[in-house]
Amino acid sequence: MKKVLITFPNSIAGTLIMRGFKQGFKSNGCFVMAKDLRELSIEDIQRFKPDIIIGYDYGFMFCDNEELKNYIFQNQNKYKLVHYFADEPRGKYACVNKPWLYEEFKKLKAYSFMWDKGFVNDLPHCLYLPLAVNAKAYRLDEFDDNAPLYEISFVGRPLGEKRQKILAALIKNFGKKLNIFSYEKHFLQSLDDMKEKQFLSYKELDTYKSAYRGFLTTEKDLAKVYANSFVNINITLQGESGLNYRVFEVLASRGFLLTDNMADIERNFIVSKELETYKDIPDLIDKTDFYLKNVNIAQKIATIGYSDVCKRHSYTARARTILEKISLSG
Repeated sequence: MKKVLITFPNSIAGTLIMRGFKQGFKSNGCFVMAKDLRELSIEDIQRFKPDIIIGYDYGFMFCDNEELKNYIFQNQNKYKLVHYFADEPRGKYACVNKPWLYEEFKKLKAYSFMWDKGFVNDLPHCLYLPLAVNAKAYRLDEFDDNAPLYEISFVGRPLGEKRQKILAALIKNFGKKLNIFSYEKHFLQSLDDMKEKQFLSYKELDTYKSAYRGFLTTEKDLAKVYANSFVNINITLQGESGLNYRVFEVLASRGFLLTDNMADIERNFIVSKELETYKDIPDLIDKTDFYLKNVNIAQKIATIGYSDVCKRHSYTARARTILEKISLSG
């Protein structure tokens, strides 16, 4: 039985992903210890004697405990270091104001797995491995007749010009049918941005302001929105070709997804059968209008997408791939 030490980062998204891997490795028969990186000690490692230490992005290199970092680095022969990247290796989210991490990382004898195929060649010993989802966490045990229905939903930060142009177009074309779920401070920032960039008229800004529905805190809260939205819009901000976490969690919630056409989509899903994509804003508007008028078609696509994401995109499957790949590497 392999012993796997999973380190949780100081990141909401990263912790969510690593919790998924915790479940995935357990399902593959591994003995797992999971620790917040800020609480991990040398004694923990010495007692547990892991075969694998896995971290998010640059993992243990973010630890403030220099003694612990040096211990892990100096004892690489005792275990296999695995790093799962869900951020651009040279980007601000992965490096967090520590750009030297990119070059330092290359000195490690580590295995890297990358959520975006476009960045695989940026790191040594790196393989493509898309994100996954714990579908059970998004499963609604019973149908709620009193749950609100949403025509168009967007969940995420409404920040950045790409997202704001798309949200503005949705307001212009569909008005009050749009619903936005995000942190309040991010929504208020987007409102200021819309004013400054003049993406919307004053009247349209009032409609945009009324689209805010609050922040969703749990997987079940997210699932209720995704499952009860006729069209869930996804707008990818980071990466060259990869799929963000929203793709997997919408499908796991049995929601219909309309997402921007990233290259990795067709490597993992059948477009127009398991989800739908748009290539630009006019295409987004046309397809949103079509699926609002053909909800039954959207629901059939959502059902097939749910079945596929459960079968092929679980953390159990992803953890199995990691175990197989690092075993083959010796």
